[in-house]
Amino acid sequence: MSFIIIWINMRRYLLFFACIITIGELYAQQITVSGGGRPAYNHTPEISTGLTGGVFVIYSLNNATIEFSGEDDSPISWRLFRENGAASSTPISGAIQNGNISTLNISEADCGYIIEQNGESYYLWIIDYSQSPLILNAVSTSNEEGQCDMTTLMLDGEGKKLNYYSINGAPKSLRRELTVSYMSLTWDKESLAYTQTFQTETVYDFSSSIQVPSPLCNTDFTVTGDQILNYWGLSQTASTEEYITSAIGATATAEQTYREEATNEDDRHPTDYLGGSAPAEIEFKAYVTDAVTHIEWEFSDKEDFSNTIARYNDETLWYTFRDEGVTYVRLVASNSTATCQAYSETFTINIGEPRLEAPNVFSPGTSPGVNDEWKVAYKSIVSFKCWIFNKWGVQMFYFDSPDQGWDGKYRGKYVDPGVYYYVIEAKGANNKKMKLKGHINILRPKN
Repeated sequence: MSFIIIWINMRRYLLFFACIITIGELYAQQITVSGGGRPAYNHTPEISTGLTGGVFVIYSLNNATIEFSGEDDSPISWRLFRENGAASSTPISGAIQNGNISTLNISEADCGYIIEQNGESYYLWIIDYSQSPLILNAVSTSNEEGQCDMTTLMLDGEGKKLNYYSINGAPKSLRRELTVSYMSLTWDKESLAYTQTFQTETVYDFSSSIQVPSPLCNTDFTVTGDQILNYWGLSQTASTEEYITSAIGATATAEQTYREEATNEDDRHPTDYLGGSAPAEIEFKAYVTDAVTHIEWEFSDKEDFSNTIARYNDETLWYTFRDEGVTYVRLVASNSTATCQAYSETFTINIGEPRLEAPNVFSPGTSPGVNDEWKVAYKSIVSFKCWIFNKWGVQMFYFDSPDQGWDGKYRGKYVDPGVYYYVIEAKGANNKKMKLKGHINILRPKN
């Protein structure tokens, strides 16, 4: 048994040792680009390019070198290729080899190099930044109207593409990555307000005009870059004068007032939608950004607002929904020239079908809190009147709100048990009148 354990442990050790040897062989070769006045910027391209040695950007050719640390001290040779690919490479002389290290002075850039040793080839591309520098003289904003979603920045300067090629001659380019920074407004749900926030956008390549999302407040734009200059600590920066925004944002809230005390009302407090039983009172509030000069609440019976049934201009709007059916509400905001518009979310208010039912029996004064008050069950009743009479036609009670009820008393005393009569006149959210008549049986022992 101990022999088997020893053999297994030895086998694990040998596998681990083999992995170390394999990894060591993989990373034994190393390519270092230096000189040029600044540390070389190293970019790892896509595997499909075949540039296993990477892409290097040097500040200039001044004293720039490539150093290759080989597997051993066997001969190391060098070749150069251009945009046609590695198949059209030509030999290079002048590299100095000392043991397993070979060093080549870079006399040409914006080209590829092939390093060969022991039948293995390593490919890299060198870009001379001094031949395609980024120059930012100034930046300004376009004067075009209607920059509601995107704002155009005009860049005075230059910055040609930093091109390189795969070993098969496929063109590629290294992104410059310019950064545009500015202030804007962002909606904060917690504070229910638009707050000023710092924004950045990345522009991959230099262009005489670039677009960024329009800010929601007045601001200036600052352009910095590129990523190569950032690496060297030589970033260029240019800023605009203050930009007066025309872009706008609009947010709205809707909060319904519920009749918590109306326990005999169905659907008085819906939890997953607005509306329910009419009348439904809802407070709408508008929150807008700096450039908004006009607001309007649109009410429609169509979800696409193809038919507007009402318009209001209040910043805070209290509205009571009385009609059965679905109403759609949204806030529309615009700037002073009406070139930019913004819409809030659409609120859907669903008022349910009217219902009115009257019980025919209750027992006041017997078990407090249990069937001791006569109340109707209702939904979406917008007007209501109820009379209660005894058998001789004497009015015992009158009330005009369906959430109220009769406690079985007349002039402060409980009435005798027996049969009483009610007459109800009401109107539902469907605008139809409702009339109910019936009897009420009072069950209670006589005093």
